[in-house]
Amino acid sequence: MIARMGARNFFAVLSMLLAAHAAPLAHAQQADQGEHFVDHLHGLDQTRWRVSDGWSNGAWTASDWRRGQIGFGPAGAAITLARNPGGGDKEFSSGELQSNGLYQHGYFEARLRAARGSGLVNGFFTYTRGGDESTWDEIDVEILGRDTHSVQLTYFRQGAKRTITLPLLFDAALAPHVYGFDWQAGYVRWYVDGRLIHEETGDGLPLPVEPQRIFLHLWNTTTLTDWLGPIQGNGPWVLQVACVARAPAFQGQMLC
Repeated sequence: MIARMGARNFFAVLSMLLAAHAAPLAHAQQADQGEHFVDHLHGLDQTRWRVSDGWSNGAWTASDWRRGQIGFGPAGAAITLARNPGGGDKEFSSGELQSNGLYQHGYFEARLRAARGSGLVNGFFTYTRGGDESTWDEIDVEILGRDTHSVQLTYFRQGAKRTITLPLLFDAALAPHVYGFDWQAGYVRWYVDGRLIHEETGDGLPLPVEPQRIFLHLWNTTTLTDWLGPIQGNGPWVLQVACVARAPAFQGQMLC
């Protein structure tokens, strides 16, 4: 879920904070290997999803998580980052959606229209960390609000990471597009609108193996400006999520 603060220090802080607030330990629940779903998020399916509420990821964020910052309707979910309505120590509030279930391998997909704005991160990823760094695995699709013409692709294994930034053929803030990754034992392949754009096979860094939850969120920062730029304006900024899907493997066509 991340990138480069003064990278190692940022990752260390981030991982501890996420571990403190994430759902129960991955090994405490069996991963669902075979589930296939396509959810257009017209409403909140509480058997599949939970909404982060009442906390933040730490001092490096300018936003906290609030249930009221995610709305559901015919167009899907809208995650809104806006000025804090009160009752917290953060300037802004936003929303985060995470799966109840754990998944070990599979194809994960979301149809998104990213929020544009300096200081913002639009995130779609899988993640787990139940203890020390040996339990931290993750696979990311991130679109920075200050550069919605590119996408950052990252994976973590036991806290170590590999990342690449690739250009998109469009502006991700203008219209919805489909972003996916196929995580299998021998590779992770990332797709945009059904087109393969990058593959990792574990060369130099082993691939993730730990069961993980699915996350979608939007957040901002006043401290990680070397990566994300300074916050400009008061918002609101909205990440639109029209669909989230999962299948055991990529079968040559989009699900959303």
